[in-house]
Amino acid sequence: MCAKPAVLTSCRTTLTETMRILIAGATGVLGRATLPHLHRHELAGLTRSEEKLESVRELGAQPFLCDVYDYEALLRVAELFRPRIVANFLTALSSGSAEANSRVRREGGANLLNAAEAAGARRLVVESVAFPLEGDGAAAVDELEQSARGFLGESVILRFGRLWGPGTYYGAPPRPPTIHIDRAATTGARLLVQATPGTHLVTEQEG
Repeated sequence: MCAKPAVLTSCRTTLTETMRILIAGATGVLGRATLPHLHRHELAGLTRSEEKLESVRELGAQPFLCDVYDYEALLRVAELFRPRIVANFLTALSSGSAEANSRVRREGGANLLNAAEAAGARRLVVESVAFPLEGDGAAAVDELEQSARGFLGESVILRFGRLWGPGTYYGAPPRPPTIHIDRAATTGARLLVQATPGTHLVTEQEG
């Protein structure tokens, strides 16, 4: 029986096999926190910054220098690594640009989904949000989720509350829904591998 995480959902029987997992957004807030909790698996992490390659390696993943907007390069990485699971933790929050964040959800998300299918991945996991957005940001999240549901294999959408804690935008809990980054990482890592296909809330309030 699965231990109850900070989320209202069910999860699969624990998988004991080691899996190949490709994580896009490996050096983002959620990626950095989650990777160490997946140490028993064979990991690859994408970054478009040469300076962050060593950081990906230190987090326990094989680093790949790859811009998700370059589909041919992304496809080469996916076909080389042959992941069973592809995780989309892509954001552009560090840029401070809402337009950049919407673009990475649309274009980056679409490229990653197509590369995952082409490489024969069985599962696509997508980071989404559990709180309402407005305007184009809301439209981009909706498009991201809709496209994920069309993935040929298993699709898992993780709707996270507002992340808070070390390394995030918030040092103290903001308005709900929220989730501390440490709890988001442990719960996200478990659901990434074990969750039943579908949409799952990852918030302290739902826990």
